[in-house]
Amino acid sequence: MAKMPKECQELVNNAYAAAFATCTGDVPNVVPVSMKQAWDDETVMVSDQYLCKSLANLRVNPHVALSVWDEEGGFQVKGTVTYEDEGPRYEQVAAQVQAILSSMGYDYTSKGVCFIHVEEVYSVTPGETAGKRLS
Repeated sequence: MAKMPKECQELVNNAYAAAFATCTGDVPNVVPVSMKQAWDDETVMVSDQYLCKSLANLRVNPHVALSVWDEEGGFQVKGTVTYEDEGPRYEQVAAQVQAILSSMGYDYTSKGVCFIHVEEVYSVTPGETAGKRLS
């Protein structure tokens, strides 16, 4: 596994949304996700409130990419997903997501959690590091 730089972890945790990409065959699927968190330096959590097509893709191909950025630059994380819809990690995330969304007036719950096991990290910051593998 690769390790995410601290700056990548902070951006995953603080950016409003990220682009979550899955694929089966020749048809990619990219969706915005906002309930995401750097779980540790080798894992990113993405909560599933309504990842219908993404979840179908993950059942066929567990390889994903997550891109996150702000006005200064960003990162792309590539890895393999483990999907959990029960157990202590899922319950912890589901409670956190429900608290956040209900405080915003939304009645959505987490149906499951994608835990991305980080295998590669790339820079998407404009300039000389753009597209370079960092980890």
